[in-house]
Amino acid sequence: MTVSLKHPSTSPLITIYMPTHNRLDNLKRALLSVQAQSYGNWELIIVNDGSSDGTKAFLDSIQSDQIRVFHNDKAKGACHARNTAIQAAQGEFITGLDDDDEFSPDRLEVLLSSWQPQYSFLCTPVTICKGSTQKEHPFFIGPISIESMLVINKVGNQIFCKTEHLREIGGFDEEFKAWQDYDTWVRFIERFGPGLKLPKSTYLQHESSSVSITRSPNRLKGFYQFLAKHEHLMDQKQRNAMKCWEHIIKGQWVPLRVLASADHAIFKYSFFHNIKRILGR
Repeated sequence: MTVSLKHPSTSPLITIYMPTHNRLDNLKRALLSVQAQSYGNWELIIVNDGSSDGTKAFLDSIQSDQIRVFHNDKAKGACHARNTAIQAAQGEFITGLDDDDEFSPDRLEVLLSSWQPQYSFLCTPVTICKGSTQKEHPFFIGPISIESMLVINKVGNQIFCKTEHLREIGGFDEEFKAWQDYDTWVRFIERFGPGLKLPKSTYLQHESSSVSITRSPNRLKGFYQFLAKHEHLMDQKQRNAMKCWEHIIKGQWVPLRVLASADHAIFKYSFFHNIKRILGR
């Protein structure tokens, strides 16, 4: 596929969906990264999920033909917000952006120019940003099958795909307490086939070292929801991988017998989790 940057009207429209809740400064940074894209034919749909920090007034001031805004009077959750945008999307292709993250300036160009119809979606590695430190995570490059996804989330938190396909699987499951992205990608691959992870990082993921999501109660609830929904697809090796995740999320040792039976993709996560416990980190 050849991408026309000079004549964006002749190239496919790409929808970007972004939920936001009480993070106005981060939202502005994310917005700027979309506006800086080298590929011009995009629409951004921002769903304000009950913010009370001035987000509504700001979003109302920037609405345009290219930036559309929806408001929830009360917070209904990120999945509901994403689904609102997915239903309203007009683009042939769609991808997401969290309000505290950023796109690299060439993200849409890279994704569209790399599109291959034999894959159901594309994704890229992320660059983890902590303060002024940035570190690229070039993991799991190449095809992503349902078998490998049932061991570990090789995608991350965003894909680039046909909008109609994301609608067809019903978008994100609003009942999930956590692991919503993981659940969505598994359902997507199950329905439409393997995806492809490109080698170039085009997504900046900002993280705070002060908050631990791993051991939150919702993380464990989300894990059990995921297991209940998808265990019927798993073989024994994949179930062993889920046992590793359960121990990791609970902040427990991963038993050596479980560690030894784990797929190599989860083995290193489990192994380093145990090392951190030994070191008291």
